[in-house]
Amino acid sequence: MRLNVAVIAGGGFQGQGIVEAVHAIPGARALIVDSTGDALGEVMADRYVQAPPLDPPGPFADFLTELVGAERIDLVVPATQRELKTLAREAARLQHAGARVAACPTPLLEILLDKRALYRALAQAGLPVQALVEPGPSAPFPLFGRPLCGWGGQGNLRLDSVAEFQMAGGAALAQSHAWVRFLDGFYELSADFAIDFEGRLSPVTLRRRVRTSGGFAVISQSARDPEAMDVVQRLSDWLGRQDARGLFNVQLLRTPEGQVLLSDVNPRHGTSGGHALAEGNNLVAFLLGLAGAPERRVVRTLRPLRQQAVPLLPCTIRGLAFDLDDTLLDHKRWMFDRMALAAGQLADEIAPGLLLAQAYGALEEGEHARLIDVVAAGVGRPDLRDRLLAAYRAAAPAQAVLYPEVFDVLRTLRLQGLRLALLTDNPPASQRAKLAAAPGLAEAFDAVIFTREHGAEKPARGAFDAAAAGLGLAPEELVMVGDNPARDAMGAIAAGFASCLLVQREGSRFQVHGTLLACCAPDVACRTWTAPDLRVLPLAMRLSAS
Repeated sequence: MRLNVAVIAGGGFQGQGIVEAVHAIPGARALIVDSTGDALGEVMADRYVQAPPLDPPGPFADFLTELVGAERIDLVVPATQRELKTLAREAARLQHAGARVAACPTPLLEILLDKRALYRALAQAGLPVQALVEPGPSAPFPLFGRPLCGWGGQGNLRLDSVAEFQMAGGAALAQSHAWVRFLDGFYELSADFAIDFEGRLSPVTLRRRVRTSGGFAVISQSARDPEAMDVVQRLSDWLGRQDARGLFNVQLLRTPEGQVLLSDVNPRHGTSGGHALAEGNNLVAFLLGLAGAPERRVVRTLRPLRQQAVPLLPCTIRGLAFDLDDTLLDHKRWMFDRMALAAGQLADEIAPGLLLAQAYGALEEGEHARLIDVVAAGVGRPDLRDRLLAAYRAAAPAQAVLYPEVFDVLRTLRLQGLRLALLTDNPPASQRAKLAAAPGLAEAFDAVIFTREHGAEKPARGAFDAAAAGLGLAPEELVMVGDNPARDAMGAIAAGFASCLLVQREGSRFQVHGTLLACCAPDVACRTWTAPDLRVLPLAMRLSAS
């Protein structure tokens, strides 16, 4: 059964690290719940759900509770601090609906989300923190101030003198910000960790903030600092005594004198907290009760802005035709699983591990058509070739591995009113075996076309004409979705399809060379686009209809 995680207000940059952590869990599904219609999360989530605004909280809470039940949500994770109090208030109701909420109880949030209250509570608990100061004539300028409820460096101020303080707003600033002495020459550390629903502390990721932009670390590096780790442990003990739950991002300062000071405690995932995942410390998995990676890596991470282009198609799209292998179904995995079954049949003759190692190498080298010959020769047993082939042909894995977003994307496209076809090459018997091992996949389509039953495989025009006829649509109303530039893109555009998405999945067999495609077939290149998975399709189709 799949694990389902709802990321609240995750449509922007803040949700990216959480979604990445969810997708790193085998079989887990990320739903982004956000009130914004146009958001980055539309191309990250398995399902993007537009919710009512957070204020007033009643309609939002009712919507989220219904969603938890309908989508079988296991865990609700906030992406920003705006929704924390609402989630804390609704935690019992959401848990009754089936989901645990990664949010601290309200009394603790009242402290953590108010910088002045936080500093006072930390000092009272004996934790190292700068002393609060009152701005005024006797204050030890320069001063540094944070908005009481701010985050990410927004609204931070430095004041160098009483005169500057008075010119900047005086008494109002004294109330709106928490003020401490300005420190010069320090460097920043961040600690990312989780506290689960039994009060257990996850492994802690400590990183140095090498470079920041807008208050967020864009370059981080794993750090080893026993004194800082001791401070984090003491802080987590204090949080645990307050019944803290969820994800935490803690900022620390290492002063030139060598002192470690707590600077901020965020009861949510840090925007640049993806460093923890890169180390092998999946904090979302920890909250779900899953075991972490056996070993941690020491890494430097960089969070660049990456642009993804979504075409504004010049016509209204009414349907899509999907390739099967390496578009919807992990074909290398299917072939490897068949080889594993075949290897078991020959275990008395040769070690299965030896056969599988050879099969893996052959698959990565693209030797799909000659797989049996390459494996038999590679293990030095050409005499086993015919028996291995017979065992391989007879092998039928019980389950085909689909890419995780497939069903959600197909479901969303159907809800958008689009008609869907499956257009697949290879022997129909083998393709039907794959569909039988992927329950519900064939039923997600309005038409299933096995190209060999229509005279020719892609890129022959007849295959694409059969898909259009099966959907009852004209070719120019269709988008092809595949992975093979020659078969899928060139064939579809030649057949009159409006466009083609080439999915460029990590580990898949085909990777389009855009420059060569533009050189050899410029008419195809200008109507072909790429994406790392299918999650971009609902947005692209929504834009085509607007």
